[in-house]
Amino acid sequence: MKKIVIFTLLMIFLTLPLWANDRLEEDGFILDWKTEGNRLLITLSAETTGWIAFGIGATSVMKDANIILLWVDDNMGIAMGEDHFGTGRFAHKADMELGGSQDMQILSGRQTADTTRVSFSIPLDSGDEYDVPLIRGETYPLLLASGRNDNIKSKHNKTWAGEILIR
Repeated sequence: MKKIVIFTLLMIFLTLPLWANDRLEEDGFILDWKTEGNRLLITLSAETTGWIAFGIGATSVMKDANIILLWVDDNMGIAMGEDHFGTGRFAHKADMELGGSQDMQILSGRQTADTTRVSFSIPLDSGDEYDVPLIRGETYPLLLASGRNDNIKSKHNKTWAGEILIR
């Protein structure tokens, strides 16, 4: 009986990372993420009423990153977003402009007097050459940014860089 209990506890401990949520709170950004099936589910919020951005997999500043730009439309109150690719250290373009596809899906979003929060998902591997394939157990460069307004072509007012582990 003791062996069964130990085995059961060991199995629970070993499988816990497969369904645990991860959270990061840095410099006014809050990022929650988890994998579900073949998708990465993400909620990003920042202290702004403008756009917010999530970037993963950059090789040099923004270059080669899968960048998701998000905002809540001030007039309609609807969360919106675009899937971009880091074309240079300080440049990005919409995947669709480059011949790729929009592989991000907005799940929900809201804006308060001082915060924008959007939940979205991306495939772990979209097959799009402008998206970074994500592998469970691997760590990737992470970029977070925000802007003062909803114009995603306006320069960011805040950025944060670190790493993210995909479980």
